[in-house]
Amino acid sequence: MKTAAKVLAVLVVGVFAQSAFGSDLRVDGIAPDFMMLLAVSAGFAGGPDRGAAVGFAAGLLSDLYLQGTPVGLTALAGCLVGFAVGWGRTQVLTTRLALAPIVAAAGTVVGVAIFVVIGYLVGQSQLIVPGKSWLVQVAFIEAVYSAIFSLPAVGLMSWALGTGVPSAHEAVPGAAPPEVPARRSTLASRSRRRRRARVGVR
Repeated sequence: MKTAAKVLAVLVVGVFAQSAFGSDLRVDGIAPDFMMLLAVSAGFAGGPDRGAAVGFAAGLLSDLYLQGTPVGLTALAGCLVGFAVGWGRTQVLTTRLALAPIVAAAGTVVGVAIFVVIGYLVGQSQLIVPGKSWLVQVAFIEAVYSAIFSLPAVGLMSWALGTGVPSAHEAVPGAAPPEVPARRSTLASRSRRRRRARVGVR
């Protein structure tokens, strides 16, 4: 419950930031998408399951208070992006904090693409009326904003999920842990004894 309350608090801050000054940061009429950034940050900080759950909640709040599209569209896009980023973090990427801007930018581009494709499939054809060049511009500008705000977003989401801010020296997921020197010494001594025993037998 404590984790859920902290996540909710961060999402409410995201909604407030989006509505309070997100429109003031518009470039060519395009504003940052802080809620999509929080979905990406949840996947980066907490893995696929938490990324999907937080991404869905972030998208749902965006649907209810920020978007003019059907309820559930942004929630589904946020859920899929949060899961995808979390899966990539555990299977492919490291969680080094230096990668946060790159992951945030890439995740936002994927989120925009998913939002537009699903929206078009459910009858929101107005999303593609401006044309491909406009959609590319939207994805690019929102990705740049996500990269800029990625470090505080990952920090807030890491605090909310209780995972701690990613380390700059974290090992690659799935990599074998380094051997303890004492263990190497023990294995080496056993190997020497075996060779001596073989020589004695001969």
